[in-house]
Amino acid sequence: MQRFPRTKFPTNLCAMPQTLPQPTLPTQARGTERFPSRVTKTSSGRVFGLDVLRAGAILSVLVAHDFNVLWPYLPWWVGFCGHGGYYGVELFFVLSGFLIGTILIRTDAELRQPSRVITFYLRRWFRTLPLFFLFVLLNLWLELSVRHHLPPWSEIWRHALFLRNLTGLHMTFFGESWSLAIEEWFYLLFPIVLFVGLRLTRNFNRVLLAAALAFFLFSNIGRMVIASASYATWTEWERKTVLLRFDGLMLGVFAAWIALRYPKIWSNRVWIPTVLGLALVAVIYTSLFTVSDQDLAWGPDTYFARTTRFTLVSLGFALLLPAASSWKLDRENFLSGLVRRIALWSYALYLVHIPIITVVQHYFTTAKSFGHGVALFVLAFGGSIAISALLYRYFESRCTHLRDAVAPAVGRAIANRVG
Repeated sequence: MQRFPRTKFPTNLCAMPQTLPQPTLPTQARGTERFPSRVTKTSSGRVFGLDVLRAGAILSVLVAHDFNVLWPYLPWWVGFCGHGGYYGVELFFVLSGFLIGTILIRTDAELRQPSRVITFYLRRWFRTLPLFFLFVLLNLWLELSVRHHLPPWSEIWRHALFLRNLTGLHMTFFGESWSLAIEEWFYLLFPIVLFVGLRLTRNFNRVLLAAALAFFLFSNIGRMVIASASYATWTEWERKTVLLRFDGLMLGVFAAWIALRYPKIWSNRVWIPTVLGLALVAVIYTSLFTVSDQDLAWGPDTYFARTTRFTLVSLGFALLLPAASSWKLDRENFLSGLVRRIALWSYALYLVHIPIITVVQHYFTTAKSFGHGVALFVLAFGGSIAISALLYRYFESRCTHLRDAVAPAVGRAIANRVG
């Protein structure tokens, strides 16, 4: 049985009213921005319930990893937070599937037009790639300055193109980008499959559901096929290989389809799926640990852990979406503003928090006492928040705003040239 080291907390588990007439789904706000440079007290165009899930997801990741500096001085039961990073990333997958599914379903049969597919790609890439490439450079600097090692160019470009965990886990630096690769390949492959399907038939619902089911089954069956291999541990290979992880995203897509095609069912008695979802994620969470004589260890690496548990966790989070997507605010306050800020900064927070931990541990050594550990925790946590806020305001949001002007025009130009 693998036990927790007492000197270092594991960090490899990284790296949203009861009856309502209509769900409020991610969309461009009426007169407001979904990615504002600043969060004000005016009503936001973003869905507050989804922002709550996003903020909860990224805070789970941060706390799980930043606790590393404090772990030797905390009670053993605090280790139950150790898989918060795992749950946070799984929640992000479901949220991404729900968001992208909503966008694609609203586009409907127009996705058979090359210009619409190209515009979708450009908008996604303006949203995700500028900050990602910035952190590729930052992580290369950390490799050189902290670890005194520079990966070969062949490794660098494979990381930059999200190829190092496409069919297996081969990360050599910037390890937390494994989850970004899963999402980027989803953004790339799923729309093109819809495009090809809509060239064969105009029945959008049939194409969408068939494609989503195919992606869902492919990842599930793939995990089952290789689960017996000794290298296919659930914490690494099964969890972080792109082709084995599309099922969580697809559950988000299925949820978006139900929300848009059957809004009354989606919005009716949302407390029922919420209770079921919370119960499911809570029960599954207990399977991640074993406890013996007040000693905490990771749960066994069983066939269930390598296969079905991933899908059940994603299903639990998907069941939270009806309530979250219906949760609106009439007025903003300090707490809602804080939640919205964390949600807006979540992408930058995910990218920056591991480099911050690396720098803190390298230049400030390990904690010598509980007080020293608290200081390092505050430094790592607070530094991540502060830097992500600056990155969002002066870099990320500006790139996102640029896409609104550039993406449609470039998409039409490329489609006309190709056509």
